Amino acid sequence: MTLAEIIMHLSLDYTPRCPQKEQPFTESSFVRKSISVPFEPTEIGVALVDLWNLGWPEGPISNTLGEALSLERGRSHADRKQRIIEQKIAPTVNTLRAKGIRIFHCNHAEILARYKQGASARNNLKTDSIRTEPDTEPQDCSGDETTHQWPPREWVADWQREHREQIWAHESWGKLQGKEVYPQIRIPEPVQPQKDDILVSTHQEFHERLAERKIRILLYMGFETDECVVNSDYGIVNMKQYGYLCIIVRDCTTTYELAETAEGLWKTRVAIANIEANHGYSTTSERLI
Repeated sequence: MTLAEIIMHLSLDYTPRCPQKEQPFTESSFVRKSISVPFEPTEIGVALVDLWNLGWPEGPISNTLGEALSLERGRSHADRKQRIIEQKIAPTVNTLRAKGIRIFHCNHAEILARYKQGASARNNLKTDSIRTEPDTEPQDCSGDETTHQWPPREWVADWQREHREQIWAHESWGKLQGKEVYPQIRIPEPVQPQKDDILVSTHQEFHERLAERKIRILLYMGFETDECVVNSDYGIVNMKQYGYLCIIVRDCTTTYELAETAEGLWKTRVAIANIEANHGYSTTSERLI
């Protein structure tokens, strides 16, 4: 029996936001449910989004910032992502790869260029900056001549500049990270590209590689759940627009939390719920294995 002749049943989860039969219409009824969908393994691809070695023993360190400030969102966040990579993503990817399911490393072009599979293919790709901050200039959403100067542009530029500094320390810490840390980033050893893996950095390239192989289901793993996994060039939003069925693997992703959300990983949980509601389904690594 060939791989194309095998049928696997994926258990896909979703959380309804509408009235449920024989249940009161209240928030307590919005409980995750499952459906079983048959696929051929050849129709499935794994999208590994922005797996970086920040915080790993051999990871990038800024001599100016020191170890702690070299991490994007702090030590606890880096440690959690390392545990997820080692304990969840790597075993799942190795199992799926061994069964013939194609693995795609979705990452920034300059990072992929550091790997043999990506070096020759990067020349024709657009370049991109890593973890770009929000727009540094106010957007001109001008209407007619009587309204396009309101609010006053100088005032807009001032509050937006102050907000960026408060959130991102844009003129100091953030710039030093971009200058000294990001050029050193690599894909962590347990999930580094293997011989038959495919490297992509744009949605156009991703779509071409998927179409060539008749893949139509994407299992997303990686970081950050509510940012790059969803909104990056190769993220769920763009690939859904092509028509691909996107599935987030819940225990193979996280995002950075806040003081009030960290204990329950509530930012991550809400991001997964939003993916279920707006873009596709979710599942777990245990089910896949």
